[in-house]
Formats: sequence, structure tokens, C-alpha cells
Amino acid sequence: MAALREKLIAGRTVGMFIDFQFEDMEAMYPKMRLEEEGAKVIVIGAHDKGMKYTGKYGYPLKSDATVKDVDAASLDALVIPGGFAPDYLRRNTAMLDLILAVAGAGKPVAAVCHGPWMFCSARRADGKPVIEGRKATGFVAIKDDLINAGAVWVDEPVVIDGPYITSRTPSDLVPFCHAIIDET
Repeated sequence: MAALREKLIAGRTVGMFIDFQFEDMEAMYPKMRLEEEGAKVIVIGAHDKGMKYTGKYGYPLKSDATVKDVDAASLDALVIPGGFAPDYLRRNTAMLDLILAVAGAGKPVAAVCHGPWMFCSARRADGKPVIEGRKATGFVAIKDDLINAGAVWVDEPVVIDGPYITSRTPSDLVPFCHAIIDET
């Protein structure tokens, strides 16, 4: 029998954005790791609750909630997987607003691969991207987008700056999940 051990984020609730063409590993690995550490992970989509989203490689994931029904106060952290999904997600005002509310409450908002695109599109009250003036990383294809949004590009597996946690690719998922667990 496996030994029981302390769950590092037991009782915490973590939201995870999802849309079609998400990077399968970048959604499923953090979801399982966070649940393994005792968190309740709520999969949040733009469509109706129960929508089945399919990842780039065919893995299905159903939403537990639609973004319009999620209150930032109910979340202890927010995770944004990459893949092609962030290109859809960043067009959704309610998702951008939830990023602002969660980060504004000082809670971690973590994005991997193309997920940090969301931080280019989420804008503070002054109209500037939330990532402006912060260190960040992501998949190399969005490097210019992050820099143009005012971020300081750092090519490291994980970068934490304030409430924002960013990571590059599936090969960085272990330190990415460690950072989410440590910051939640």
C-alpha cells in the first residue's frame, strides 16, 4: 500500500481555461498534478458547461463551468494551457476579465507555451497589457508578442513575476507545476 502523505494544496480551487485545440499535455498533466496535491480543478470554457473540447492530439476534456458563471473569489489560482486554444481564449472578454480579477487579488495566474498570449490581451484599467514591465517566457513563437506587449523576455523553464507564472513548452511542465503548487 502506498504511504499517505500531506497534500500540498488540499482544499484549494484552481481554474483551468480550455478551448478547442489545447495542447493535450499542457492541460492534462497540470490538472492531474494539482488534483494529486489535493486541489479541486475546475475546467472553464467559453461554451456551455459540459462542452467536450478536443486537444490537438485528440484528448477530450469536458468543461465544468462556463466562464461567465465563474467568480474570481472562488478560485485560488488560474491555469492557462497552450496549444492553439489561447488564440480563441484571448478573444473572450470574460476570460480576460477573469485573469484581471484573479491576478488583481494577488492569486497566481499560470500560463504555458502559447498561454502567455492571454497576458498580452488582458489589459489593465489604463489600457496597457498586464504583462507590461514584467518578466515572462513562453513558446518562442510568441516571444515578439510578449516583447511588443512590454514584457521582459526570459528564456527559462519557468518565470514568476508577481502573480504571473509563465513557462515555455511541455518539457517544462514539471517545474511549471511545482511553481503553481508553491505559489497557490
